[in-house]
Amino acid sequence: MIKLMHIIALITLVAISGCSENNKEPRTTGESDEASQAKPAAPAPADSDQNIEESQAVVLLSGLPTLDTTDSIAIVELDPESENFGNILYEYPLPKYDAPLHHLYYSPNGRLYATGLGTECSLAEIGLVRNAQSEPQIKDVTCLDTQGQQVGEDIMWHSVNGKNFMFVTFMGGTGVDQKDAGSVGVFDPQTNEVIKVIEARKSQVAEGEPFIMYPHGISAYGDRMVVTSTSHPNLKDGVGNSVTIIDLNTLEPIENIITEDSKPVGFPSSPVEVLFVRPSIVEGVEPAVLVNTMFGFETWKIPYNESDRSFGTPEKLYDGAENGTGVPLEFYGNETELFISHAVPGVVKRYDLQQLPDLVSSGADIQAEAGAHHMIFFKSASGRDLVAIQNNLLNLGNAEDNDPTDVDFIAKINAHSVTVHDLKTGEKLATVNFKDKYQKGIDNIESLFGSGFVHHH
Repeated sequence: MIKLMHIIALITLVAISGCSENNKEPRTTGESDEASQAKPAAPAPADSDQNIEESQAVVLLSGLPTLDTTDSIAIVELDPESENFGNILYEYPLPKYDAPLHHLYYSPNGRLYATGLGTECSLAEIGLVRNAQSEPQIKDVTCLDTQGQQVGEDIMWHSVNGKNFMFVTFMGGTGVDQKDAGSVGVFDPQTNEVIKVIEARKSQVAEGEPFIMYPHGISAYGDRMVVTSTSHPNLKDGVGNSVTIIDLNTLEPIENIITEDSKPVGFPSSPVEVLFVRPSIVEGVEPAVLVNTMFGFETWKIPYNESDRSFGTPEKLYDGAENGTGVPLEFYGNETELFISHAVPGVVKRYDLQQLPDLVSSGADIQAEAGAHHMIFFKSASGRDLVAIQNNLLNLGNAEDNDPTDVDFIAKINAHSVTVHDLKTGEKLATVNFKDKYQKGIDNIESLFGSGFVHHH
């Protein structure tokens, strides 16, 4: 098992590269000729009381060079009870950037954003609107000025001392040529303008002083923010093993906390996503930080003392090397459960939300497919509670197809699929394979207009 995981982790680590190119100025794009011909979503039947959009997802699709396809944003039907299941209802072609768009996020007021893995468009706002017939469509994609910050990952909106901010992690910081790259961008959530670049490169701070390096996951409670240290985008210059605490009163890092134990595959632990468990998620909860370590295969808890705003000694809650799982990725939740996706072998574990910050199982694993990653929650036409799971770590090509973006054997952790499951039982109800059906990979999945969103990261 460990030997297999070692191979998979090596594959995964290499897969995270391929995202950095020479820096170019951000650009704004309008609707292309192809986009103007995109197909609108079908309206709901006149006699239906169902909100059909609840089961529709916005997805980021990557073109596969050997299959002569291009990147796009699409709206896809995911209700297995629908005759349109798996169909693209609307598609908006994207310009050719130096790397794909990566994650989708809705702001609290419903604006849609995407981070990007390259340097040409590391952060964008997507104009998801309704036309005169109230049909959803995309009018444009605007690449935002990041003041040189590159390789965007996660976004979070948070209020500090009565002022709202949009925070974005950039694994490439102010330049992917920096071996200790990484920054957190602070943006005005109304204008999208940069307020501050939080940067503390390890080579430029005194020994023992807090640093920010390869930040990926982000979460906050009160005036404390936590970001993870994952890996350098070029893959050659380092892997992290800690999280950084940022004081939101000063917008400066104040502490690094290591979350690493046995190194089951020989790499640093590579913390990836993080969740600050807080009363807005679980009423009366004792706050703590949960951390997934991609190459440690573990989930950690860091206690938080709210009275003096201090963090305690990290505690390992889950060990994937002992339990046959690897590459834990996302935290998602609904009103009763927390879900953690594990790319290897492709499962989603579920925990009782009321028992957080401890991880107490609330049911059997949901058996998805290789690369289990992002997910959305919704109801079927008959009212059945469902979860759709995107099964892809990163959409690189397959060596068997002579794809120039390929990393050897990457297909082993990229199923190129979305599986839909009964949320109560975990039963797999349907699968759509985007490579087979559309000759594209699927990078990210989010609910249309945020209808299925509860809490993420």
